[in-house]
Amino acid sequence: MVVEQVAAGGPGGGTVGRLLAPLGQLRTLTATIYLLFAMFVGLAWHVVLAVGLTLGLGTLVIWVGVFVLALTVLAWRGGAWLERRWVGTMLGVHISDPYRPRPEGSLWRRARVVAADPATWKDLAYLIVLFPLGLVWFVVTTTLWSLALGLLTAPVWFWIPADGGMALFNDGVRSTLVIDTLPEALLACVAGAVLCVVAAWAVRGMALAHGAVAAALLGPSQNQLQARVEALQASRDRAVDSAEAERRRIERDLHDGAQQRLVALAMDLGMARAKLETDPAAGAALVGEAHEEAKRALAELRDLARGIHPAVLADRGLDAAISALAARSPVPVDVDVATGRLPGPVESTAYFVVAEALTNAAKHARAAEIGVRITRHRDLLIVEVIDDGVGEADPARGTGLRGLADRVAAVDGRLAITSPPGGPTVIRAELPCGS
Repeated sequence: MVVEQVAAGGPGGGTVGRLLAPLGQLRTLTATIYLLFAMFVGLAWHVVLAVGLTLGLGTLVIWVGVFVLALTVLAWRGGAWLERRWVGTMLGVHISDPYRPRPEGSLWRRARVVAADPATWKDLAYLIVLFPLGLVWFVVTTTLWSLALGLLTAPVWFWIPADGGMALFNDGVRSTLVIDTLPEALLACVAGAVLCVVAAWAVRGMALAHGAVAAALLGPSQNQLQARVEALQASRDRAVDSAEAERRRIERDLHDGAQQRLVALAMDLGMARAKLETDPAAGAALVGEAHEEAKRALAELRDLARGIHPAVLADRGLDAAISALAARSPVPVDVDVATGRLPGPVESTAYFVVAEALTNAAKHARAAEIGVRITRHRDLLIVEVIDDGVGEADPARGTGLRGLADRVAAVDGRLAITSPPGGPTVIRAELPCGS
């Protein structure tokens, strides 16, 4: 949860500046709007939940109720998702989604995970308490701002002709406050200005209180946050180890590959120079061999650089980089990339997910066809690689998929692998890519 701080004024603002700060802030206006409408949103959800739960439980014996209850659960989870965005926009309290990852498999299996997720029932609790909370916020907010603005504009209303002077809060029988002289109107204006400050601070206080309730019910619990921090720390530790192993591999590849070819190239050129004067034909043959050796060294360096970070990914994005991977694959690959440019770490992770999946499918799965689908859903990049091979891909049996899982976890993503015997194998990565 991230909560925006109330501005404390500039360096020279002093106590008065800090006291008046909420009056000039847009957040006070957006919070007022939220507090005024929360009651009506809560009332609407009370009606939806009452109808959905009553109808679902009443028809449960004929199985229709199962579908009605399922739709009701999806509705309140959707409502909670909207509330997180609405609270973040209007109150400045940014709440991350607390839900457990949905597993691959049948609809029934996913439904059980949703029903067993504590976050689902916390969403319901929030939508239930939204109406009574909203009622309190509505009464307090309307009372404070009505009184403050009524007193603040007293000098204006004083000049409007009326029998018995200006009356505030006239209930039809008696007037609780009557202003019939100009000094009284000016004094009321001063009181209204003071009350406007009080109302602004009260609105910010109610916004913070509502934000705390929303964060407690709509956000991840402390245990979830702690588990997430520990998982991220573990994945980052593994990523550091993987990076060190990758550095050693690059060093070994340079030493055993390109460096040896360059040494051979230098020796060939040295012998060619010695032969050119005495035996031009042999010298020309050695120059030709040196030329071929130089091309092989360049090819090895190009492959090595591509394994570190392909230039086409940085220059032209995921679509071109994945298409280049597909073109080099020995197995036919169908590519569908439906997204534009993304942050560098996200594009790099998605690229290596596809690269590792294509390599595994070609080497181990005996696949005849591979499909690559990359789409964006809200703030997630979905990467799916599906092959029709023999299946039984297991991250525990090799370092490639395990390293891939660590790479995905390092950007706070999720990797799911479904690979039953006989296939198909589905590798799915969900990568946060911002809103």
